Amino acid sequence: MKVQITPWHVMVGAYLVGFGMLTGLAIDHMLFDRQRSAVLRQYDHALKQWHSQHMLIEKAAQHSTERPEP
Repeated sequence: MKVQITPWHVMVGAYLVGFGMLTGLAIDHMLFDRQRSAVLRQYDHALKQWHSQHMLIEKAAQHSTERPEP
């Protein structure tokens, strides 16, 4: 039994391949965004800790240089 490949078969095959590639690309982007969000969340937390630590150092330095009023 010989199967004839018609233009209709080629179009359906191309559509399925294209749809599969676009679906894979969309899923890849969603996974990348989730990983990126986790990394950025950790970075933001570390940055806030760093800023708060420096604020404490600046406040301590400011209080040590202030003279009490007589």
